Amino acid sequence: MNREGAETYLRLLAEAQLRGWLAATPRPSWAAGPGSGRARLMAVGQALTAVGALDDGTVEEILADFGLALSVRQIRDQESQGHPGGQGGPGGQGGQASLGTGAGAAVTGPSPAGTLRAAAMAHWAAQSQTVRPAPLIKASMLGRAGPGSPARAGSPGPADPDPDRAGPDRFVPVGLTIPFRGEGFSGELHLMSFAQTGSGARFIAVWSVRTASLPSPMGLEHPDLIPFGQFTVTDDRGTRYDLEVTPGGGPEWISQIGLRPTPPDDIRWLDVAAPQRPVIRIDLNPGSAGPVPQAGTEPQVTDVQLSPGEHLLTLLAQRLLTVAPEVPRQLWRQLPARSPGPLQAMSAALGDIVAALEAADVLSPASLVPARLATLCVSLGIDEHGIAVPLAHDLPEPWLSLLAHYQRRKPDTAPARDGCASVVAELPEVDGIRLALLGLHTTEGRSSLHVLARGLTADGRPGPLGIDLDFPLSIWLRDSGGRWHAACPAGWHRGGPGNRECTVRLRLVPPLTPSTPWVEVLAGGRSAEVRTRLPLRWGSHDGWGSHDG
Repeated sequence: MNREGAETYLRLLAEAQLRGWLAATPRPSWAAGPGSGRARLMAVGQALTAVGALDDGTVEEILADFGLALSVRQIRDQESQGHPGGQGGPGGQGGQASLGTGAGAAVTGPSPAGTLRAAAMAHWAAQSQTVRPAPLIKASMLGRAGPGSPARAGSPGPADPDPDRAGPDRFVPVGLTIPFRGEGFSGELHLMSFAQTGSGARFIAVWSVRTASLPSPMGLEHPDLIPFGQFTVTDDRGTRYDLEVTPGGGPEWISQIGLRPTPPDDIRWLDVAAPQRPVIRIDLNPGSAGPVPQAGTEPQVTDVQLSPGEHLLTLLAQRLLTVAPEVPRQLWRQLPARSPGPLQAMSAALGDIVAALEAADVLSPASLVPARLATLCVSLGIDEHGIAVPLAHDLPEPWLSLLAHYQRRKPDTAPARDGCASVVAELPEVDGIRLALLGLHTTEGRSSLHVLARGLTADGRPGPLGIDLDFPLSIWLRDSGGRWHAACPAGWHRGGPGNRECTVRLRLVPPLTPSTPWVEVLAGGRSAEVRTRLPLRWGSHDGWGSHDG
C-alpha cells in the first residue's frame, strides 16, 4: 500500500479543484452541491480511508487547507468588489491563496497573514462544517413490559447477558401470526423467527394494528397503540419473561422483541399470550417449523481474492444500482440541477476515486472492475463518470438483472400483497463476519431481509458516496424466476458495549414478490463469497400460521 502516493494524489486533487474554482466565470459557491470541489475531495478522502491508505486526520487536514484557501480567495474577491480599482488593495488581484503540502498550509498575499487567516477561518466556519452522516439507526427501547405492568418508554432493562455464554446458538423459524385485541383497536403480531446467542434471545417480528378511525395498518409512529404490557411469554418451566420491543426503522411495523432475562439454552417451548386471546405455543425445536431444506442446498464457498480497491468499487456499483431505480429515467439529468443528490455526487467523483485507489496501490491498473463500473455508469445514463478506461464487454449477472429491471420499469398496476416468509439459515464466515438469516417480509411495496451479523466493526464512519462501511459485504438474492435483488442496510439494532453482534435489516431492490418459492443468497466479501439456496414459507399478514380463538 502506498500511503504517500494516496496523500499526494488527494493534495494534488485539492489544488486542481481550487484552480478550477478560480478559473470559473462566474465563480460558483464553494458549497455548490454534491458535484462541488469539497464534496469530491470528501468522497475521495473517504474512499482512501475506507481501504486504509489514509487516516481520518490527514483527510481532515487537507479538507481544512482547501476550505481555508478557498475562503481567503472569496474574502479577497469581496474586498476587490468593494474597492473601485480592485488592484493593489487588500483584496486586489495580486493576492494568491494556495494549498500547502503539510499541516501548515501557507497563505500568501499583501494582507497581513495572521489577520487574513483569521478572517478566512471565520468566513469558512460560518459557511461550512465538515458534515458527517448521522449515526446509523440506534435502537431505542419502546417499552419494557412484564405481566400486568404498563410499557414504559425508555425504561432501563436488566443487565446485559453474558457474551461468553457456553450454550450453542439457536435459530428457529417460527412463522406464526398472533391476533390481539383491545379497546378500539385490533391487530396481529407476525413472528418470523427466534434467535438465541451469547447476546440474548429475541423474536424478529412485524406488527399490524388497526383502529376504528384508521382501518388500514399503520406504521410505528403510534407505538402507544400496541399493548406491550398485556403480552406474556412463559417457558416450559413456568418462568415468565419481560419484553423489550425495539423498532427496526422505516415505515413498517418491524421490531425486535427481546426476552429478559435470557432463557436457558435447553427450554423446549415458549407460550405467548396476547390480550384477550388464548395462549399460543412456540416449539423451539429447530426442526419443528418451516420447510425441510431440499437436497443440494448446503452453502458453497468460493475464493475470490479481491483487492481492497476492487472490493470498494464493487460496493459502489451496488450503491449505484440501488439508488438509480429510485429516480425516473427522464429526470436523471434534471434532478441534480433542481435538488443535488447522490446521483450527481457519484457521477462527479467516481473517476477520481478510481485514480486515487490506483495511486495508493490498492487497485491494479489491470483490474477489470473499473471498466465494469464505467460500463454500468454508461448503461445508467451517467456520461461524465470520469473513469478513463475502455468499457467492459461483460457485466456480472446481478448487475445485468437490475439494469434490465431499471430499463423496463413501469408503473405498478397491482401492488404486491404484504407477506412474511419464515426462513432461517446460518452462513459460513466471510472476512471474519458471520451472518444468520432471520426472515423476509414485504410491506407496502417494500421488501426486507433480516440478518444477525457477528464480527462487524461498527464505528459509524461514513463511506464514500453513501455506502455503509459498517456492513462491508455485498448481499444479493436471486429469486425462483431468475431475477436478482440487491440488499442494502436500512436499519440496525446494535448490541451493548463491546458486543460485536447486531441485527440488520437489509432493503431489497427491487422488492421480492410474496409467493416466491425459493431464493438463492449470495454474500460476497474481499476473500470469498458464499452461495446457498433456501426454500421460503410465505404467509400473508392476515392469515399466515394464524391462531385465532
